[in-house]
Amino acid sequence: MLIKTMRRVTILAMLLLFTLCSAAYAADSSDLLDVLPGKPGDVLTRSEFCAMLVKAANLQPAGQVAQWPADVKADAWYTNSFQTLLSTNILRGFLDGKVKPDQPITQAEATAFIARALGLPQKVLPRETSQLSIPGSHWAFTNYSWMVSEGLLTQVDAKKVLTPQEGAGLLANVFGTAEQCREITDKMETANKSITSMRMSGKMDMQMNMRQVGEAKDMPSSIRTTASMETELVMDKGMHTVMETSMSPGENLPQEAFTMEQYMTHDGMFMSMPDPETKQVTWTKIPSDVFPNMMDLLKQQTNPIPEEIKNMFHYRYLGEEKLAGKEVIKLAYYGEIKDLTKMIAALGQLGGQLQQSLDQTQGMLQSFSYAGTMYVDKKTYLPLKASNDSIVTYAAEFQGQPMPIETMQVNYDFTYSDYNAPLNIELPKEALNAKELSLTAPDIADSKTE
Repeated sequence: MLIKTMRRVTILAMLLLFTLCSAAYAADSSDLLDVLPGKPGDVLTRSEFCAMLVKAANLQPAGQVAQWPADVKADAWYTNSFQTLLSTNILRGFLDGKVKPDQPITQAEATAFIARALGLPQKVLPRETSQLSIPGSHWAFTNYSWMVSEGLLTQVDAKKVLTPQEGAGLLANVFGTAEQCREITDKMETANKSITSMRMSGKMDMQMNMRQVGEAKDMPSSIRTTASMETELVMDKGMHTVMETSMSPGENLPQEAFTMEQYMTHDGMFMSMPDPETKQVTWTKIPSDVFPNMMDLLKQQTNPIPEEIKNMFHYRYLGEEKLAGKEVIKLAYYGEIKDLTKMIAALGQLGGQLQQSLDQTQGMLQSFSYAGTMYVDKKTYLPLKASNDSIVTYAAEFQGQPMPIETMQVNYDFTYSDYNAPLNIELPKEALNAKELSLTAPDIADSKTE
């Protein structure tokens, strides 16, 4: 039962990537220095950097702080900033429970704060890592790896104490193009409303990193799946996807290759793939209560993104270049989802039964992080290409059971074409007549490994 629920929640999280487009807003470095009380000193303190970070990233508090640090006075000028950063788990303090607001901030500490604010992965390294001047055992190594690989930081000096000007410059480099990105993404949002059809094609690489615990103690440490995908999307009819998939169940084990086909239409969600034993290809209908209404999810592409969702995303302008003979705008984007049910509810895509099901999974996912790059047609403001790294991090335990998956990494590179072309989505008879997948069969619902 556990793996079945994990599969449902994880796939639902991945589907959200196709529905979201937003921007964050920031000030330039001179505005950030205006946040400081009085004239900046020779070194930047932790409280001063935190105050500038809140303004630069337009961060909002996420509730009350359970335990207020003993070394922060209630009437301190930076109290509201600390309230925001503590409630969002960006500021975590030291082992003694203090946050040391007057202590000079190091580059490593500033890097960690920014990485957490952007939602960069905390447990998984990027696909391409640069040689860093700090050891892999350093507490900020993962944060540095992502910041450097994303071009957010070029010089690594973990012990360096920042000046106010250096701190403001670092924040401006990361968040300083947000107003420009807002103009671009607003135009993208308007352009999305005109989409009636499109094609997507590309490759996806997924790796599940396993915890060898409980019934999964004999599982391989990682399971990797790669796929080539071709998708046709017609907004008022649905989506059709063909995936050529190869799975590596572990080291020194043969790969398994198969083709999967999927339709999402007004008639429901249908999938075909070969039986692992007989190799016979059959169609199956997915129960309607497993996922939100897929047609409604497609419509979300043309709807305005709720403000509470926009606050989960940060964009960065990377300039202009040519792609396939077209002038394009290059944007980087980052974000993290910590509460999947609230996010889906904000999008208005949950039915009662599914909402109840997801409410019961609270605590299964620790976070869903993503970092990517998109290329936007400068003439039409429609995306032409996107690359994305997504990491789903699972809790160590859920409902008293050890979680067999620690993280799931998904990397994809997609191209988008044939906007508003005369495409058609027609469900095959074999799919329309398919039996609905049973989620209550003993081998699925009652298996201990599920």
